This record gives sequence, structure tokens and C-alpha cells, in this order.
Amino acid sequence: MHYPIAWGLSKLDKRLNLPGLIVGSFIPDIEVPILIIFFNGVLPDHFILHSLIGALTIGTIISTLVTVMLYPILTSWFFRLDKVKIKELCRLTPILVLSCMLGNVFHILLDIPMHPFNPVLWPFVDPYSIVGILVLVFAVDGNISLGFLIANILINAIMGLFTLAILIKSRRNLWEQTLIGKKSS
Repeated sequence: MHYPIAWGLSKLDKRLNLPGLIVGSFIPDIEVPILIIFFNGVLPDHFILHSLIGALTIGTIISTLVTVMLYPILTSWFFRLDKVKIKELCRLTPILVLSCMLGNVFHILLDIPMHPFNPVLWPFVDPYSIVGILVLVFAVDGNISLGFLIANILINAIMGLFTLAILIKSRRNLWEQTLIGKKSS
């Protein structure tokens, strides 16, 4: 549910690259299934890519590679978009790298209020000492798990509504507007 942030950033500054913002906004979560499958219970499900250091380095590198190498292939195949046009939009440029980086950082910023464990300042600050404000607000009788559940549902519902609004607004040339940020020529 991080797409609306990427879309909004692309509208705030037209110079930013929407595919880079989209991929960057999703990349931090690739560590979640990996950490659950390989380290279930040993490590939390948010770790290096959910830290500023990880997002600004590893997350940006992965996002840039995925945007340049996979995004044109996948969007042209799944959504029947012009592969040549998308490849041109996804070529390696400083603005693409910046967009990937911003997508990663804004992913983390959106996650902070709704998670009881925030490695955002790792390794300098203990991730268990940063509890999201919404988790605390909704922690009835100090129940952090309930606070997390309610905060998660609330944030995802809000982002889901924003996504629906974007899709409705973009219904003409839907995939071009929502995946590459441009109308078909």
C-alpha cells in the first residue's frame, strides 16, 4: 500500500521518475518474506532495508537495478505497455537513482507510525526503543499487539482508499498514468 506515496511524490515534483518511485517504495518489503522464511523468530521481519542506512544504500541499489532491468519487461508484458517507451523512461540517470532513493525513504517514513519495531536509525538506536505513535495510541491497556493491528488496518485502509481514488481518477489510459506517469501518445 505504498503506491500512493510514490504517485503523490511524482505529482509534487514532475522531474521525479514514477517507475523509480514505485519500485523504491516497494523494495524495503522484499526483506520481509526473506527474514520470515530464513530467520523466523531469530530476527524481526523488518531490518536492514527498513533502516535509513539500508534504504539509502542497499535499497537504492536494488531499486535502481529492478527499475532499469525488470520494470520495462514486467510492465510491458503484464499491462501491454510500449516496452521501448518504458525502457527509455527507466534508463539509468541521476534522477532515476534519486527517485528510487526517495521511494525507499518514504516507505520507511510511512511504516514508522504503524510498527512496534522500527529499525529506522539502526545501528545507532535500538529498534525496540522506537515504537510507532499509532501503535501506542491504539494499544488498549498497553496491548502493543492490538495497537499494531489497529494501526496497520488504519494505515492500509487509508492507503487503499488513496489507491482507489488514483485508479478512478486515472481510468482513461489507466496503466500509462499509474505505472509510467504519462498518457499514451
